[in-house]
Amino acid sequence: MTPVILGAVGIGVILTVGSVQRRWDRLRAVCRSLLVSFVTLVLLFGVGEVYFRYLHADSEGTLAKSNWIDRFWHVNSLGFRDGEWTDFDLTGRQKILVIGDSFTAGWGIQDPQDRFSNVLARALSEDYLVLNAGITGTSTVEQAETLRTFPIPPDVVIWQYFLNDIEYTLLRLGLYEPPPPLPTLVRESYLANYLYSLTVMGLDSRYWQRLYAAYDSAPVWSLHAQEIDAMVKTAQARGARLILVIFPNMADPLGSIAYVDRVAQAARAADVADILTLFDAAEAMPLAERIVSPRDAHPSAAFHRYVGERLAELFFAAPAG
Repeated sequence: MTPVILGAVGIGVILTVGSVQRRWDRLRAVCRSLLVSFVTLVLLFGVGEVYFRYLHADSEGTLAKSNWIDRFWHVNSLGFRDGEWTDFDLTGRQKILVIGDSFTAGWGIQDPQDRFSNVLARALSEDYLVLNAGITGTSTVEQAETLRTFPIPPDVVIWQYFLNDIEYTLLRLGLYEPPPPLPTLVRESYLANYLYSLTVMGLDSRYWQRLYAAYDSAPVWSLHAQEIDAMVKTAQARGARLILVIFPNMADPLGSIAYVDRVAQAARAADVADILTLFDAAEAMPLAERIVSPRDAHPSAAFHRYVGERLAELFFAAPAG
């Protein structure tokens, strides 16, 4: 048994003993009253635990995200959250490969058809095939490797960048600080984990302060700029046109402008001409509409739709009519 369960059993035993003993009448009355309240709380906790463990599905901040994955996250034979690509699909079409992290893969988006890659595919003619190779949790270096080894030669690469990519650079330099461990109850109880995510986790501004400090550190930024340059060179080596899409801090787009611009400048220095920055579009959309939920700051389906339509408008000459 876990310490939490042992503690609950211990309290229950103490209150039960106090309720049946006959030596102290007042203590017996108090214990009986407390025992009723305790049993009620245990029953409520048990119902909540069953619900969040087996029924509730949430994409972020809770143990119940395993339910969300089981219901909404399905991958193809190559491990990407996309359909199977047949020779018939590939023949005679311009292949657009979308590379990125959880934003590209569509974390928090239940229906993959709502992702910006799929919105783009619907906006283009049948001359194009859009392939989604987003992998949750990957960084610039890892995405460059995905691009280098991708088995289908792309004609166009859309590289989605998010500002937390610099965490991998911190890791390489031995400067990454992992988040503090969760309390035992929060790690073990689905209900407690959910309540914790509502009251404590939220959209943590301190996390972003640490990221911005990394961009402002000359040694960290110097190495990260090299990683960006290597990604660009990987696309060039594959003979593909590169389009860069930079997502801001979705909870505070204006606060991240300087860092989005810094990444864009590094890409331009590496000869990337096609760049879409999204802080203005994110700022123009209310927070509740542009993110998945108050605990999940991934872009919403509405924001994905904007990005896909904007990509078609800016960078592709012949969107479907």
